[in-house]
Amino acid sequence: MMKQRQTVMIIDDNLIDQMITAHVLKKTYAKGDILVMESATEALDFLDSNKDNLSAIPSLILLDIDMPQMNGFEFLDRFKMFAQTLKDSCRIVVITGSDIPEDIELMKTYPHVTKLILKPLNHNELVPVI
Repeated sequence: MMKQRQTVMIIDDNLIDQMITAHVLKKTYAKGDILVMESATEALDFLDSNKDNLSAIPSLILLDIDMPQMNGFEFLDRFKMFAQTLKDSCRIVVITGSDIPEDIELMKTYPHVTKLILKPLNHNELVPVI
């Protein structure tokens, strides 16, 4: 279980998926803060602007893969460029509607991706990762 007042970041361009994920999180993780980012670029900008303030870095990132402009894989490629201390501050759980074997295998090559959860998200799948 995470420490109190930890932050979870949701990165998803789909408003309905954001709301479902936030709802499941609130039921599961009532003591934490939830940040919602509508794009991978917005999330990277947030991480970059807080790179010297690790207490602002989310301890868990819930990342959608299928997004316009910059997809989840591109986010993960850019995330690798952050300092090790920042990368070690958070875990990434990929939440996706894609069960394409190639995508699943590619996700396994990213060391900070700790789990893959297929949409639709449910309470039972989320509890073990928090």
